[in-house]
Amino acid sequence: MGQHIPENFIDELIDRLDIVDVVSARLPLQRAGHEYRACCPFHDEKTPSFTVSPQKQFYHCFGCGKHGSAIGFVMDFDGLEFIDAVTDLARTAGLELPQGVAAEHAQADRSKPLLAALQQAAEFYAGQLSGHRPATDYLQQRGLSEDSIKRFQIGYAPDQWRSLHEHLSQRGFADAVLVDAGLLVSKGDKLYDKFRHRIMFPIHDRRGRIIAFGGRALDDKGPKYMNSPETAVYHKGRELFGLYQARQRQRPERLLLVEGYLDVIMLDQHGLQAPVATSGTATTDAQVRSLFQTSDQVVCCFDGDRAGRDAAWKALQHMLPHMQDGRQVSFLFLPEGEDPDSMVRKSAQQFKDLLQAAVPLSELLFRELEKDLQLDSAESRAALAKKARPLLQQLPEGVYREMLSQQLDDKTSHRIKLGSSPANRTQAASRRAGEPAAAAVVRTPLRHLAAMLVQQPWLAAGLSETDQQIVAAQKNADIVMQLIDFCAHRPQISMVKLMEHWRGHAAEAFLHELAGWQVLADTAPTDDRQRDENHRHEYEQKLRTTVADLLMRMQSDQLSARIRMLTTAQQQGVLSAHQKQELRRLLMDKQQLQSQQRSEQH
Repeated sequence: MGQHIPENFIDELIDRLDIVDVVSARLPLQRAGHEYRACCPFHDEKTPSFTVSPQKQFYHCFGCGKHGSAIGFVMDFDGLEFIDAVTDLARTAGLELPQGVAAEHAQADRSKPLLAALQQAAEFYAGQLSGHRPATDYLQQRGLSEDSIKRFQIGYAPDQWRSLHEHLSQRGFADAVLVDAGLLVSKGDKLYDKFRHRIMFPIHDRRGRIIAFGGRALDDKGPKYMNSPETAVYHKGRELFGLYQARQRQRPERLLLVEGYLDVIMLDQHGLQAPVATSGTATTDAQVRSLFQTSDQVVCCFDGDRAGRDAAWKALQHMLPHMQDGRQVSFLFLPEGEDPDSMVRKSAQQFKDLLQAAVPLSELLFRELEKDLQLDSAESRAALAKKARPLLQQLPEGVYREMLSQQLDDKTSHRIKLGSSPANRTQAASRRAGEPAAAAVVRTPLRHLAAMLVQQPWLAAGLSETDQQIVAAQKNADIVMQLIDFCAHRPQISMVKLMEHWRGHAAEAFLHELAGWQVLADTAPTDDRQRDENHRHEYEQKLRTTVADLLMRMQSDQLSARIRMLTTAQQQGVLSAHQKQELRRLLMDKQQLQSQQRSEQH
């Protein structure tokens, strides 16, 4: 389990949580029999396919396939890392983090005064705005509405050296905290406000906390835009301006990646959801992950000049390793002299029309690769292959990768072998450990048994040594054998606890897939039916019978495969006396097994 949190702490946390309470605090749920339903927050849909099971303490969406525990839901919905999700849920459940974990994350405690100072600074700047006519005139001139000013908490930093410093000092903030938060800078032995005579744009993290500021100058003194420095709470390569506001609405169908604060605000004001900005930095891998955690569609808006195209090419390269099937990225290059802010103020419809003509990532990729290549000779086609191969290798395995590879083959008139990307090699290692290659998992007896163990871990305690030998003889049984050993030592563990114990394991995604399988034709006892011990006994007996049947099928398939091999060798006249004896014994075993199967069916 990741992040060095003791297993018993996670178990206790899960015992104290009810996934219905956790989800309903973030999403309106409707009762549907013994489960709850809602429209999925992770993809756009009109008919609810998102279900929450209080019995399994598990959520599952039949539309997009998202599923997991209460911890997993908070990670996906709130955009948190594992440790942050556990910390938030532990606070909700009234649990204190173990001492070692608390020490490991003491940095979070040190961040509290910085976050408090930044929040107070935002309130100070907001309060200053209404009393400064040039600042309000500027915002009015740029077309910002009162609602937008409030939504993005826009403020004004006075044209004074120490106004913020004095304000926060009176509220008990130490100078060292204000310096560490990026609000003050030192000059010699003096401290003064970093932002002066600027329109202030607070930058929020995904949890809505103000972690930094961007400031737009109201005169020609100094740089036009100034951002907070890197601090303990702000890492500009990770954050996206406007992402918090975008996540406040239902999962947006599309994100618009732009470059400026006012671009974001004006697009949002004109109903073009959901704009975010990189705050003056080149697009990073961390930002791309945040984009795709929020939406599967991204349109990157850049200037049409050389600098804009260079920025688009860099962004494209960061997108490639994240282009799983179903994700869409396109690029919009604006006319010279225009930006999203200016265009949407002229005509929101014109900007929407331009969005429809955005260039897909694949088209831009090959357009740039083919630049200055005629493709009319073997040399030019080989040059294209050389340029394209390392880029296409970055794509995850899937249909999209295969289609772009085929496109390259067509252009070069040659079959290009891409090899594996780092992500693909990780997937291959998982499959060698028992995880299947495709998302649609074939239901073999071995995987069916694994699904039963995931959902009903107590079944492992009933597997004899002979049963385990049958399982171990199957191809790719390593993970299932680990699962049997894990469950046999924890017969009382629940499915959701098991999934959390296996978080970060190479087979985690595989086990999550199995957790959603229906292992019996009928359903497990519900909360009401659990009172009926006769029914519970009947259901558990069906589970045991199904396990016995699966083991028998594995044994039968194993016998049949060995018999086929020996029979072929016999027909070729290369069977030894010892192998002939083995063949006779196997045929008898097969006959006995078939008789046993027929008797159990009756």
